Amino acid sequence: MVHVTEGTLHSERYIGKLQKISRRRIIKGADACIGCSTKSVEKLKWWGVDENRVFLSLLTRNLTDYTEKETESIPGRILYVGRLISLKGLDLLINALKYVQSDYTLHLVGSGEEETALKVLAEENHVGDRITWCGYLEGQALTKEYREAALFVFPSLEDCYGLVLVEALASGVPIVSSKYADGAYDTVRNGINGRIIDPYDAESFAAAIDECLKDEYKERAEQTDVSPFLLEHTVQGFVDAFETAMK
Repeated sequence: MVHVTEGTLHSERYIGKLQKISRRRIIKGADACIGCSTKSVEKLKWWGVDENRVFLSLLTRNLTDYTEKETESIPGRILYVGRLISLKGLDLLINALKYVQSDYTLHLVGSGEEETALKVLAEENHVGDRITWCGYLEGQALTKEYREAALFVFPSLEDCYGLVLVEALASGVPIVSSKYADGAYDTVRNGINGRIIDPYDAESFAAAIDECLKDEYKERAEQTDVSPFLLEHTVQGFVDAFETAMK
């Protein structure tokens, strides 16, 4: 049996006693385990799995449309992609914007129950005129947003991963991500192609945005190696795990 998990110590910190018991039984009975992020692998080892039975297969998707560069980024363009719900921390992003010193515009791609409240908050913080509410996008319209972005922000308060981080990485966009998005630890090289921040600290969040809008971050982001996220590489973790399980 091969056990596959996206869960991390952070995402599973509140699981109940019965869930903990079932986790231990599943893991104990597995011949091999696959973590979909380094944080998932960390959790498996914390639960006592022998490191020789733990394999990494990074969560990803087909990145061809994101790696093809057809347009130049627009200076100061900040992008968020995802649902407009409370767990995504967009209220914290909007609160941080009033401290940003750079000339910027923010494109919010997505829809959700918090949209009206966020628009009110943006007006209260006097940043409403800097925000474009793009709604839900997909296909070429979405990849165009990534290509035109000078910076990608992900202020999430709860994410086992966040595939949008991989999409931003493949698009060559610097990333400012919340430390609560576990996928950030596989996509962001802190101080190189972006920053991992505490979204509750508005001034530090804003300072990271200012820093990562600098040209050198864009240059380094465009040079970041995305090969670990290509499907032909991520599948290797599954191959190794099944070979181990079959021994």
